[in-house]
Amino acid sequence: MSNKTIVLSLVIFLALSCIFLAYTQTKQQSPESQNWWVVYFANPKDDSLNFIIENNSNEKKFHWEILNENNKLKEGDANIEKGNKKEITLPKSDFGNFGNMKFSIIVSAGEDKKEIYKIIGK
Repeated sequence: MSNKTIVLSLVIFLALSCIFLAYTQTKQQSPESQNWWVVYFANPKDDSLNFIIENNSNEKKFHWEILNENNKLKEGDANIEKGNKKEITLPKSDFGNFGNMKFSIIVSAGEDKKEIYKIIGK
C-alpha cells in the first residue's frame, strides 16, 4: 500500500508541475505581459517611407525623425497607447525626387531608440 501511495503522489506532483510550467511559459510568451515596442515599414518592398510603430510598452509618447544621409527631412510625434499600433504615412512629394538615396527613420521613446533604413532608387 505504501508503494502505491508514493507512486500516486509522484504522478500527481509531476502532473501539477507540468501544468504550472505550461502556464508560466504561456504567460511569459504573451506580448501583453512584456514591455516592448517595434518600428517597421508598412511595405518594405515599395518605394514609400510609410512606417508603423507598434507599442506593447508602458511608453506612450514616441518621437520620430526621417534623415537622408545626415540631413533631417521631417520629424514628428505620435501618442500610442499600450497594445496599439499607428501607421505614419508620408507623401512622396515631401522628399522630392528619389535617386539612389538611403533614408533612415529613427524612433525614440524615453531612453530607448530604434532605427530602420531603406535605400530607394536601386
